[in-house]
Amino acid sequence: MDKKFRVGIIGCGQIAKYLHVPDYARCPQAEVVAFCDIDVVKARALAQEFAPDAQIFHDFSMMLKEMDLDGVSICTPNYLHGPATIAALKADCHVLVEKPMATSSVEAQKMVDAAKKAKKLLMVDQTQRLFPAHVKAKEVLDSGLMGKILVVNSMFGHSGPENWSPTGKWFFKKKEARFGAMADLGVHKADLIRFLTGKEVAEISGYMNRLEKKNSDVEDNFVSSFTFTDGTMGTLCASWTVKGCEANYTIFHCANGTLRVCEFPGKPVVAYLVNPQCEIEFPTAQAATNDDDEWGLNACGNFVLASLGRATPFCTGEDAKKSLDIILAAEKSALTGKSVKLNH
Repeated sequence: MDKKFRVGIIGCGQIAKYLHVPDYARCPQAEVVAFCDIDVVKARALAQEFAPDAQIFHDFSMMLKEMDLDGVSICTPNYLHGPATIAALKADCHVLVEKPMATSSVEAQKMVDAAKKAKKLLMVDQTQRLFPAHVKAKEVLDSGLMGKILVVNSMFGHSGPENWSPTGKWFFKKKEARFGAMADLGVHKADLIRFLTGKEVAEISGYMNRLEKKNSDVEDNFVSSFTFTDGTMGTLCASWTVKGCEANYTIFHCANGTLRVCEFPGKPVVAYLVNPQCEIEFPTAQAATNDDDEWGLNACGNFVLASLGRATPFCTGEDAKKSLDIILAAEKSALTGKSVKLNH
């Protein structure tokens, strides 16, 4: 049997518990051998559930020093993404880091540079690229069926991180999170519109506010309008105050009609064409099975296979930095009251 890809988990909160660790546990090539969290009770509990023989650490520097690891998942509060990533790369590990990849463009570039210097893979967990509906939407847009994209509207909103991560108080602390909804949710859509259209944002105007989360010093709502480099226009919004049902959709108004993605329950990808006038519902792929290389369809599985040279990474550090820069530009616009141009 081939040697397992040895993984360490840095940060043992909800994103590690419900996404990273279960995905590694189902990935045939991977073995989680170490868990690290400043709250060792969380680390032990996660290890007990998925990898009882794994080592437990409260300091990621110590984990990187003592363990022989092939890769790490970084699932910490945002302000630790950069330091933990750079430390792991220097320790000769491949890295899968949660979004937003960094708290500044300068920090993100240092991470990218560190990966190049170490000759290791840096991936960012911009998972919306892998959603079956988004994979299908990209196929439809790339096929030319919809014609030229004219306007893009994208929105991601829910009732707030406290409702899925009750112990994640850091989400509401600017010192630890750096952003609120705009990077927690907005960076997903900033990345997705780049991925689906193949276009880059040229200029953006942003607005942000804290409307409900009073025990917080970050924004809970973010709205922006932008233009791509080819003149295509769009909106990008994120919210922690969406009630009743989650908003997680992208709409493409095109020359030949409108493509609505994840807007209607049970109809993930629907095209409304004008010539001939018709409605087309597109079937989407099923989630990855437990069969070997099909785990390339899963974020952690793709990370493992890409690190082994058996798959193309779905989102590199260089690519993710461009998405982060959109959010940073929108924030600058919101603070200055002026539109901000991006450099490409």
